[in-house]
Amino acid sequence: MTLLTPSDFYLAGRTAHSGTMIRVLLALFILSLTVSGCIIHVSAVPYPYGEPEFMATIVGDNECTPGNLTPLTIKVANIATNPELILDASNPVESSPIVSYAVLLTLEAGNAPVDIIHTVQTLPVLPPSTGVPLTFPVIIPAEAKAGNYSLDLKVQYQYADSIAKDGLTNVFHYTTKDTTLTIPIVIKEKVRLQVDNITTSYIAPGQEGIIRADITNIGYYSGDNASAELTTDKESPISVYQGSYHIGTFGVGETKSVEWRAKVSDTLDATSIPATIQISYEDRNGNLTSSQPVSIGIPVSRGPKFNITYDQPTVTPGGSAIVHVTYINTGDAPAIGATAKIVPVTPVSSKQTGGLLGDVAPGESVTTSYEFILSEKALVKPYGVLTDVKFRGEDGIIYLSDPLKIELKTAEPGILATLLSPVSLIVLIGILLIIGYLFLKREGLIRA
Repeated sequence: MTLLTPSDFYLAGRTAHSGTMIRVLLALFILSLTVSGCIIHVSAVPYPYGEPEFMATIVGDNECTPGNLTPLTIKVANIATNPELILDASNPVESSPIVSYAVLLTLEAGNAPVDIIHTVQTLPVLPPSTGVPLTFPVIIPAEAKAGNYSLDLKVQYQYADSIAKDGLTNVFHYTTKDTTLTIPIVIKEKVRLQVDNITTSYIAPGQEGIIRADITNIGYYSGDNASAELTTDKESPISVYQGSYHIGTFGVGETKSVEWRAKVSDTLDATSIPATIQISYEDRNGNLTSSQPVSIGIPVSRGPKFNITYDQPTVTPGGSAIVHVTYINTGDAPAIGATAKIVPVTPVSSKQTGGLLGDVAPGESVTTSYEFILSEKALVKPYGVLTDVKFRGEDGIIYLSDPLKIELKTAEPGILATLLSPVSLIVLIGILLIIGYLFLKREGLIRA
């Protein structure tokens, strides 16, 4: 069976680099040789041997930005030559190559503050060339300190380290070796943001208020013309009027207090709204850049909220009842100058239209009383009377609470109530007048 050695495989491909007829014929000749066992026999041709020499360089910019996953592309080249067998003095690498086989490449962090996703790259053969590009994923932590560092590229490979004569045949001996290449990188200077003390004023449903925060530059660069930018989602119930707050020069370790004005949807039902803050600034080259965004939660006030409790007397048609209603501020902000209003609807009526509650702090309650009158024609069933509270918020704007309902129970009037009703009294008086008239007539006191 005819087998090809790694050297044979390389020489066949090497013809593409030389382009000369002599090398083509030489490669075809070597590819026709046979091998057996673990010792490789090659015909007596000037085929090179020796230890490879590697060189590695980063393709493109070697600057890395903190807080990113960087696909780092490294070009690895075998630049070794055998000085005894240089066939072309103008191109010694390709004319007198030393070939490496079964090359395993592993990138390690070295002295750099990075995280390497360990991916072993494999090359079956690495002949002399301009280099083979290999990509390694490198994570630069957001807190990585700026500076110059070196990564380690571990290279394990095999090569022919010696040659001996076996009659007319050259016998090559192969060995395995490890080496380490240094890959220089630069971690860029960058502003890094820390956000503390997020507070709000008047950020409640339907209100306009202020969002405040303290931000600190915990990075390793002082940004010029810096601005703090607050961003919410498109569907967010909070709309920021001016999302950029100018800071100026933002020095390393410096803390700035910033604020933004925003409007809150009146349908908001949450205690915290997600948003992001980042710093835009000019780098040392005058280019506009940004820090990594920091996710925050904007605390949202419920504002003044009202609920009611009340006694529930039973009212008969044609009757009335006094109901004591207690208004409770269940929100987390005071209601200033609050007034209650009732909206009775026929057959329920009232001489009052509402009551003054005054300033009602969170958790406080105020009680007012209403007299409700039920029409004689009313059916015996529950009736509801709507009530709400009008107040000023902390921002001075007038708001109206959600409508609340006061429910009245009704009942059939009793015998006494029936007898004492106006209709019953009229009928009773009529009957008594008729009886009196008939009695006086019978006694002759009244003439026909």
